Amino acid sequence: MELFNDMHEKVCNLSGIKEICITSTLKTGDREISFQYRKDNTYANGIKEEAYIRSNEEEFVIKQIEPSGDWYKCTGMMNVEEMEGRQFPAGFETVEKTAEDCCNEAIAGTGWTVTLCGVKKKRTVRIEQNCSAWDVVQQVISTYRCEIKFDSIHKGIAIYEQIGEDRGAYFMERLNLKRLQIQSNSYNFCTRLICIGKDGLMLNIGGKNYLENYQYSRKVKTCTWKDERYTDEESLREDGEAKLDELSKPYKSYTADIVNLVEAVQDEEERERYREVFDIALGDTVLLMSKSTGIRERHRIVKMYQYPQTRSKNKVELANTRLSFEEVQKTEQELS
Repeated sequence: MELFNDMHEKVCNLSGIKEICITSTLKTGDREISFQYRKDNTYANGIKEEAYIRSNEEEFVIKQIEPSGDWYKCTGMMNVEEMEGRQFPAGFETVEKTAEDCCNEAIAGTGWTVTLCGVKKKRTVRIEQNCSAWDVVQQVISTYRCEIKFDSIHKGIAIYEQIGEDRGAYFMERLNLKRLQIQSNSYNFCTRLICIGKDGLMLNIGGKNYLENYQYSRKVKTCTWKDERYTDEESLREDGEAKLDELSKPYKSYTADIVNLVEAVQDEEERERYREVFDIALGDTVLLMSKSTGIRERHRIVKMYQYPQTRSKNKVELANTRLSFEEVQKTEQELS
């Protein structure tokens, strides 16, 4: 990894650091780096807040230095300074435009570009308060229910309906699953959703003004979702169905400590065979099998903690939904 000062002038190639961890989050597309270095490291004085760390794939801005005995812990966030610096003091709005058009308008003049967009639907993005281009792009993720990969070195934004795939990978006790932490609740559970758009726009589905989904339970539990950015009934229904698909089942998430079986194999040909089954990436769907808890379910990888120096510490977070109803309501009430 390379260290640059706050003026983006290269200082050195970093050495003598340990506990490197790169955290990737599906919901925001954000990445974070942390590592430790000794106080007497040759370049310790250059590792400071607002300097830059660059790996082969990402550039980070150092945001925090924490002392711990003879060591310091450094934490950096993905460098999106140009987007954060483009401000919209009076708010931001695009009406019935594609995600690509909305992002291009927000990031104009920042040096960032949309390099790929696989999302074709049109929606309205409205933020009625001071915001940045980064805030707008995050709102695009929520409004269009899409997922984004950021390239902070080449300043590229790739927009997808969904990142990742189902490669047939699985986590299983006594094989590649070392430890499993489980969180499950139904606090935001509902099976019937009343959707309301602008000027009281409501759905009319065979005389019903609500959507239903009984994938988990036949119980009738009604919630209301209101968002005045919707002026078209078809868009209101499409996004309402997607929200209800998540809300009509208990929220489940898992933190799994895993063994990288691919890295453990020495023979290159055999490693390729292992890679077909055990290789994983952010957004992938994996089969989780735990005999001790009785779990055999498919979930997506929503967060990854990768330790390039000590891969035995790698862990992932799995979940069966993107956002809880509470998060959906909070986001849209605050920004609309």
